[in-house]
Amino acid sequence: MQILLVDDHPLIHHILPALARKAIGDHVIVQSAENLEEALDAARRNAGLELVLLDLGLPGCSGIEALERIRERCPQAKIVILSAAEDSESIQAAFRAGVEGYIPKTSPAPTIVDALRLVCDGGTYVPPQALDISAHGAAPPVFSRRQREVLHLMLRGLSNREIARRMRIAENTVKHHVGVVYETLGATSRAEAITVALRRGYKASP
Repeated sequence: MQILLVDDHPLIHHILPALARKAIGDHVIVQSAENLEEALDAARRNAGLELVLLDLGLPGCSGIEALERIRERCPQAKIVILSAAEDSESIQAAFRAGVEGYIPKTSPAPTIVDALRLVCDGGTYVPPQALDISAHGAAPPVFSRRQREVLHLMLRGLSNREIARRMRIAENTVKHHVGVVYETLGATSRAEAITVALRRGYKASP
């Protein structure tokens, strides 16, 4: 797997490649960039990028701007945010922009490894901080018991296949429930559905 690590802190470039190999395997190739222009150049030169680990605090640009420009340059790659920001606004903005995961830099190494493994297996990593977001008075959408169960497992970052295995139902049935969840929440992607659900007070199942 080819990974692009975009961060302006040398320590991150020293630590993350080893954690990525522990999560995914020794076949991982990690390229490094310290700013947005280096990242865009790396993405231009390598059409095979599969995962981008992006710091939202890059100098000279906003985090969401960097995210959007990298998404345009390599739409095939999954993007996971690495950030010192742990506030709900930053987390929600990143998921609205379509990231597959958000890892606070204060996360312990085992958590980072698990998060990267989850994303590479098709899941979405939502940090525990985001699971405490309250509803702020919004009226909850109406879901069936099965749809609520699927949504709670989505909030834990499980893929459709993992949800099907956990609930002991067919994967096509899970896809149907996920589609209903999208429609009910007014979402067009898994990340957006998770963001809306968190904002309305839904939490991951235990």
